[in-house]
Amino acid sequence: MKAVICSLNAKYVHSSLAPWCLLAAVRRDCREAVDLSVVEGTVNQPPEEILAAVAAESPDVVGFCCYIWNISVVKKLVFLLAGALPGVVIVLGGPEVSFCPEETLKALPPVGYILRGEGEGSFPRFLDFLASGKPAQAVPGLCFRLGGGIVCSPEASPEAEPPSPYCPEYVSRLKGRIAYLETSRGCPFSCAFCLSGHTPGVRFYNLERAKREMLLLANSGAETVKLVDRTFNCNPDRAFALFEFLIRSAGDAIPAGVCFHFEVGADLFDEKTLRLLASAPPGLIRIEAGIQSFSEAALAAVNRKTDAEKLYGNLRSLIAPRNIHVHVDLIAGLPYEGFESFGRTFDRAFSLRPDMLQVGFLKLLHGSRLRSEAPRLGLAWSPDPPYEILSGPCLSSGELTRLHMLEDAVERLYNSGRFRDTLEYFLKVSQMRPFELFLALGEAAGDTTGISLDKYTEKILKIGSALTGADPLLLRDHLVCDRLASGRDGRLPVCLQVPDLRLKHLRGEYFRQHPEERGRAGLAILYGGGEKLAAADYRAADPITGRYPLRIVKPL
Repeated sequence: MKAVICSLNAKYVHSSLAPWCLLAAVRRDCREAVDLSVVEGTVNQPPEEILAAVAAESPDVVGFCCYIWNISVVKKLVFLLAGALPGVVIVLGGPEVSFCPEETLKALPPVGYILRGEGEGSFPRFLDFLASGKPAQAVPGLCFRLGGGIVCSPEASPEAEPPSPYCPEYVSRLKGRIAYLETSRGCPFSCAFCLSGHTPGVRFYNLERAKREMLLLANSGAETVKLVDRTFNCNPDRAFALFEFLIRSAGDAIPAGVCFHFEVGADLFDEKTLRLLASAPPGLIRIEAGIQSFSEAALAAVNRKTDAEKLYGNLRSLIAPRNIHVHVDLIAGLPYEGFESFGRTFDRAFSLRPDMLQVGFLKLLHGSRLRSEAPRLGLAWSPDPPYEILSGPCLSSGELTRLHMLEDAVERLYNSGRFRDTLEYFLKVSQMRPFELFLALGEAAGDTTGISLDKYTEKILKIGSALTGADPLLLRDHLVCDRLASGRDGRLPVCLQVPDLRLKHLRGEYFRQHPEERGRAGLAILYGGGEKLAAADYRAADPITGRYPLRIVKPL
């Protein structure tokens, strides 16, 4: 029997682990003769292109891994597949169908089966059932139509340590992509907006297996290895051991330029681990920490247990050495957090000056406790993936629209790393709170969809010049410094260019003094507060910020 697992990633650079976990389980546990292969695609490809790749395998069975980012495409594909390959068996799995199997089977007639829960324990038995004709009820977690109704068997008991998904086929596809690594499964917490704590407890895989797989993926050609452990440091001693292993292996068993990304609970770090992380080589480790909110009422409403003061202090300690890229997350739209309260949360998070500050919006996921409680809480959300909040008692739809404008400004001006110097200038001269500033800049910029960097720079120059206290020449200088430090070629947009015959002479003089930078530096004259020459050295970017060193050479 020929079977295909189709995995649709959000982008080509992603490489979902799920199909490879299932492949490993099938190779270990299937008793029948099953030839299983993995077909990967992205949600940006034409569905017909993905259909052709699946059909080329001439499958008897096709399985889809379903998530919020791909479920809309999967729904189109199952109808196309049923038309192109009459008689093919279609099975769905993943969080987007596990919590609403009856609804999904009714909406998608071509789908014959849905598997709920962890697939390693059920997918091999499902394929054996199809190949041998055994009773469907014997397959754990299987949902199917029977006698005009829908039957669901109990889910399989989670396996303590599933087989490794890192077969040669997976590793061979990684070059230039993000590799994903799982060293534990489950989450010790049960946040009402999340599914990670749906199955109680955390299962930690063998420590030596984790180390072996870290080295395997570090040498696979992937530049980033992203751990999918939901709270990597929930076992502090284990986290310390793996961080220590990475730091000791860096530059030797782990090639230079490879980065490991961890999702953590920042308040769970102890002093010993913070000291260890401060010794990590720059760029080796990235930390993503979910703050979500500093509102006690909002956190209590979603059952999020956080020591906010310790979290804030630990994040400051992580950021201070400037050797680790620190990404923090906020969620707008949580129950009991209104517009002004979120503004206070934003200001406090921004005061940390993390490398990335992600403003996310509450999503009411299938299977989450918050989705079931949403009517009682007065939350309205979109019926379409990703089920984002539309309004609530504490946050109107108009206020959410304004926060989306703030999010756009944060992404373009702060998270991009292209306007950091300019932002600090704006904050200094305007005396505005960060929340007020980003809101004002986002609203003034309006719809920026598809706008080029040069056009956006022109917008910011115009908007910023109107800010109270802003000096147009100094603002132009800050934008010039930002563009030099965040680019690679020294090119300035037309709005920042000033014809000056002296620049050619100054460039020649600079390269005579710094011949090693010839052809690898960007120069510009600054005019505000006394004329000076700014020079960006393009030989090596900062591994944390991605910006190039910039220095003010001398007064003219």
